[in-house]
Amino acid sequence: MSFSIERYKEESRKLDTAGIDWQSVTANPLSKGDLFCLHYMMDIENHVPLYLSHLLVTRACMDPILTAFLACWNYEELWHGENIGKFLNLYGIEFDTQDRIANVRANLGFQNSVSLLSTMVGSWLLKDFSAVYLTIGAINELATLTGYGALIRKSGHPVLKDLLGRIIKDERRHFAFYFNSAKEWLTDNEKAQRVDRWMLDRVWVPVGQGVKTQEQVDALALYLFDDEQGEEELLGIDEKIGRLPGLANIKLMSRALYAARERRRQNLAWAFRLIENEEWAIAPPTKSPIGELTTRRTHAGVAIEGT
Repeated sequence: MSFSIERYKEESRKLDTAGIDWQSVTANPLSKGDLFCLHYMMDIENHVPLYLSHLLVTRACMDPILTAFLACWNYEELWHGENIGKFLNLYGIEFDTQDRIANVRANLGFQNSVSLLSTMVGSWLLKDFSAVYLTIGAINELATLTGYGALIRKSGHPVLKDLLGRIIKDERRHFAFYFNSAKEWLTDNEKAQRVDRWMLDRVWVPVGQGVKTQEQVDALALYLFDDEQGEEELLGIDEKIGRLPGLANIKLMSRALYAARERRRQNLAWAFRLIENEEWAIAPPTKSPIGELTTRRTHAGVAIEGT
């Protein structure tokens, strides 16, 4: 699993959607669970620019290889979210993509600023921050592509399979960069290994948590992975990440699944009520109107110039 940053920069591009049979999107039905997962995935893909803003105030911004990768990675992830949104629109789910993105971000409110400041301060205090960031990146990219694969399996939708299969190819390259970079940083660096493991055990959360609630994260996990094959896939992620120096036998993805199962055992309505009630829309924020955060929108959707 090698990775060349120079080759990646040369080959980085928007998602190739040529030949996707968009006209057949409505020819096959999707379950409520499929639609819930697609909304979740779209929102998290569209959240990447805010995640990038957190990284660029950390030690990572001093490494030209990391910043070159992040510039290309951010652009590629943009098209993942755009095309999942296009698929949903063609399926008949009506929403304005830009309004939805703005609402997701507005709902974060003060939380986003606090998170950015804490990440910035923590990274400059922690010399081996990049090891932690790279490892988390590897876990999250591997979890993402595994999640897309699980949704292909669950939905059985041929057009969605084609679209997500193309996205998976991008995510595999992203995973290769993170994994190989983390391995390079951790090899023969026992201090970084100790810091990495300690932080993962205490700080890591599944992809999307923070943007999404714990119940929403559990709904995704239980829908996609709460069967024998799904559990094996998550154990496989743990096993692959465990190949990094200092991370042998680490359990993150499987631990998250077992915790979700326990929360549902204690409350049988937990998680799946979100799917059954079709709670996919992002409610308008009550304390932080979009216009106040973006400075370019009014409640009527009119652009504001010169403010």
